[in-house]
Amino acid sequence: MSMCFYLGYDDKAMIFADTRISTEKNGISYYLKDGMEKLRQFGNKVVFCGGDLNIANLVFNFIDDQCSIEDIQEVAIDCFGTSKRELAVYVMQQANNKYHMYQMASQDGFKIDHSVIEDYDVGVSGANCDEALEYFGNRMGQMSPLDAIKQSYQHVADNKVGGELIIYTLSGGDISKEIFDIEDNKPLRHWKDHHSVSHIDMSGQAIFKKVKITDGNNTMLMDSTIRKFYMNNWDIEGVGSLDAQFIQAGTLTAEDGFINNLTVNALKTLDQSDAIGDSVDYVYAKEKYIKLVTGTITNREQAQDGNGNLLYWTDGNKTMLTTQSTSYPFYDLTYDPVDKFKLYLQGQGVDSFPVMELGRGDGVTATSARAFIQKPADGLGISYHRSNTGAIREVELTDIGITIKAHDNGSITIEGKNVSVVAHDKISLSAPNGYDFS
Repeated sequence: MSMCFYLGYDDKAMIFADTRISTEKNGISYYLKDGMEKLRQFGNKVVFCGGDLNIANLVFNFIDDQCSIEDIQEVAIDCFGTSKRELAVYVMQQANNKYHMYQMASQDGFKIDHSVIEDYDVGVSGANCDEALEYFGNRMGQMSPLDAIKQSYQHVADNKVGGELIIYTLSGGDISKEIFDIEDNKPLRHWKDHHSVSHIDMSGQAIFKKVKITDGNNTMLMDSTIRKFYMNNWDIEGVGSLDAQFIQAGTLTAEDGFINNLTVNALKTLDQSDAIGDSVDYVYAKEKYIKLVTGTITNREQAQDGNGNLLYWTDGNKTMLTTQSTSYPFYDLTYDPVDKFKLYLQGQGVDSFPVMELGRGDGVTATSARAFIQKPADGLGISYHRSNTGAIREVELTDIGITIKAHDNGSITIEGKNVSVVAHDKISLSAPNGYDFS
């Protein structure tokens, strides 16, 4: 809870708010902490948010310097949503040589109440406002209105009002900010002392510093001191989404019903080899292709989790990871990959068709010493590209027939115990250098 004053004085407009955060239970208020600035400047406006702390912070997060009064109203409505708590938003602005105050609150559906602030206009709302306004009235005539408001905050300071007094002054198109300490003259009722490990925030949520959860057999389920959930001791049902840096699984199978659907951007299977120079055969799947790869490890660095803790295998079996130091570091490896097989879709959408690429090749050309199988809609192609040159030897099956080719002086040999050639119409032979039947 907080208290907000505004004042017109000496051709200026001022708005005031304290920084204390409190909570209430069974009609008794408790001090939580100081330091929440509920009064902030956005461009040519000064905005106050009071009420539910979490919602007020949301409003501040979504406001920027370009927001109009209507924009701020919309932000307040959206952030408040269906909450049953309270929220008040005040906006002070200078425009057309006048000082304007816009007030909107959840109790009135955030209807905008607009007023122009003249000299000696004063208003106050929030915790202890009636007592503060009466005190202010009694001090008028004895001191300036500004000093009277400062003393009013000092007078009513308690569990709900206190900390620092933030003052914004609008004058001649400029906005200035001042901060004053509010001294506590009354004992505060603390929700927690400094040894307490938990407290309740402004929305009623419990906040714990140290928590350990065990089951009926004293099996550890969670330990917040080391930031660990022992998930092997839990059964989790109905996970909507799971975001993780590392996932380890002793068993991961869709066929047996443990995983009903698995969707990933990329999937790589690796063994536990981690020495520089080791070669590892693995499967790599991404987007619309699958590859069989042999990778040679060229570099390694010990991996870390998202909190910067070094990762280790728990033992020599290398099946589970831990941040506890062991003799088995877990490395982030760099590979020099060699693709030996690819299966992918050529083209897009309904017109795409499967293609296989086999072999690593000899590196002389992009295709030499490699084989390809393609299955477009109207045929099947099987080809091998000769070592060193990439010359094609292929069998092509289409709706018209079968074609066998050996490009660039390649030979075709058909061998068998009995070879029969049958033509239902005719046989054509063409040989520029003659025929050799033996």
